[in-house]
Amino acid sequence: MNKAKDRRIRKFNPGTFQPDSEVIEQFVIRKHELSTVLDILRGNIESPSCQHVLVVAPRGRGKTMLLARTAAELRVNDDFSENLLPVRFMEESQEIFNLADFWLDTLFYLSKECARPDSELAEAELAQELLQRHVALSAKWRDQGLENYARAAVLYAVDRLGRKLVLMVENFQALSKDVDEDFGWKLRAILQTEPQIMLVASATSRFEGLDDATQPFFEQFRILNLKPLNTDECRKLWEVVSGDTVSGREMRPLEILTGGSPRLLVIIAGFRRHKSMRHLMEELVHLIDEHTEYFRGHLDELPSHERRIYLAVIDLWRPSTPSEIGVRARMDVRTVSTMLGRLIRRGVVTVEGGGRKRRYTAAERLYCIYYKLRRERSEAAVVTNLIHFMAAFYNEAEQKEVFSALVLEAAESVAIRDGLDRAVAESPEINGILARMYRPSLEHSQLKKKELSVEGHTQSESVSTRDEKFLRRLNTEILDGLEKNEFEKVIGIVDQALASQRSDSYELPESFLAWTLLVKADAQEKLGDLVAAVLTYEEVVKRFGTAENPDMQMMIASALNSKGKILQGQGELDSAVLTYEEVVKRFGTAESPELQIKVAVAICDQGLALDMSGDPNSAVSTFGKAVEHIDSIETTELSDAIATALQGFVAAVLNTRGLVLQRQGELDSAV
Repeated sequence: MNKAKDRRIRKFNPGTFQPDSEVIEQFVIRKHELSTVLDILRGNIESPSCQHVLVVAPRGRGKTMLLARTAAELRVNDDFSENLLPVRFMEESQEIFNLADFWLDTLFYLSKECARPDSELAEAELAQELLQRHVALSAKWRDQGLENYARAAVLYAVDRLGRKLVLMVENFQALSKDVDEDFGWKLRAILQTEPQIMLVASATSRFEGLDDATQPFFEQFRILNLKPLNTDECRKLWEVVSGDTVSGREMRPLEILTGGSPRLLVIIAGFRRHKSMRHLMEELVHLIDEHTEYFRGHLDELPSHERRIYLAVIDLWRPSTPSEIGVRARMDVRTVSTMLGRLIRRGVVTVEGGGRKRRYTAAERLYCIYYKLRRERSEAAVVTNLIHFMAAFYNEAEQKEVFSALVLEAAESVAIRDGLDRAVAESPEINGILARMYRPSLEHSQLKKKELSVEGHTQSESVSTRDEKFLRRLNTEILDGLEKNEFEKVIGIVDQALASQRSDSYELPESFLAWTLLVKADAQEKLGDLVAAVLTYEEVVKRFGTAENPDMQMMIASALNSKGKILQGQGELDSAVLTYEEVVKRFGTAESPELQIKVAVAICDQGLALDMSGDPNSAVSTFGKAVEHIDSIETTELSDAIATALQGFVAAVLNTRGLVLQRQGELDSAV
């Protein structure tokens, strides 16, 4: 069940108009960093001099959420709330140009904090006083003593409250750049001498003044760097924003796509809910539009040679070798390696693997999206990369839903259509997904109702009243578990059925046992236990492989095809090809049209596996055999829905064959 169906997770401004309880509930990552900040603040409570904190990370990395969560803890935890009061400034302090402005803003946001609905009466009264004082002081903007008056008003409020203030200022790097020359030194003096004031700030980069001994903020802060989320952290955040539980293996493609950016994860989770590429692109374009100046400024700060290499990295998007980056940048690989080292030290490029397997990619994937949109002046390149992610991340059932919606959107959007065409041309796997879109109609709708009903299992085999009662209970429990996605429960029920058969407690029909094993294998797939699923599919074939009943043969063919798909997805292509070949050998001459559709699907998948293994010539030949086999199927006994799906499947196979020929340069044959 999707627990996040109605929950809105903030992409921007977390903590604004949110109760502390909600912020705390949604904060599932950065626990170590939170603990570090709180330990520092706890140590400041009784200290005559305070330690100050600067959180450094690119945009979208979770700085604002960390500050919001810190503020929530200071309010709800009695150990903190009795001694400290958080004062959160707005994300961009655009009205601060000198220290007088800084203290006036402090006064303003302190009044807002005291006026919170959960504040005590005395604080609410103080809030009104502070706001009036802010208005009065703002009117004295010509007065040379304004800075001292405003600071005195803040410290007076501190005495009234009996608590120290924790000032939370974001984008400190911009604030430090835009203020008067003496701002930094004056603020440093206050932070070093006034124990009632502590500063928890954030910055999008480690600006120069932090490492220059001649600058005011040199060694002033305990610096906390927020690294990209790792796979497990991505998984935890994904479960909160989407409500779906995924394995680390399933999460890895999403981690690569987003670069471990919490903000991008939230945006992609929105796509998972809406299943709309256009909705996702609108979100991403809006995000880029909002931060274009930030992106441009970041690129302008890089020296020319480093910038050239960095542009190649973000244009490639995927993790790439120095050689691939050199080709894209048109530079010698030795120079590329040197520049990559510098970019890694800057924190804008990350590296995976070692030796010849080293792969480099942008630390912040938003730059990839920004550059693709700006350079190509089209969303198609971004769509292509998102499609590659979708192919890697979603399971087969989800792929059908997502890609079906994508095909419909492509009919109305040139950018989506072009992006889809690029993805298809680049990846045989995308080809295969589109070809398989028709299979649920072909593979499941013709599995007659008796495969899912008690009557279907009892018509062909005699069953005692006692056994039938037991069978009905198991059948109901299995279907109920499937409906609720309780896959562990389903596996347990199937194991119970098999155990009762082995112990001679009940005599269950073979068709029911075969069906339960297929259900078990499918549940294991959905839980990500692919090794166990393959073994279960093999058990179906081993136990019932000699059956001559057409319905049993359908289930055996389903088991083999499903096994082949898992092997293919795991990269065991030779084994997959052999598995599909077994379907053809067993049932290639069967009379049942439904069974022949299973064979056609196996031949098509065999072609896809051959193409993925680097044997396009054999793949083209195999796709041709698939079309011939489909043409030989007698369709008069099939329902209209299956006959229509079969036509769509033929078109998909022919299209896939044409694309392989096109990659081989055989353009006339492809046409």
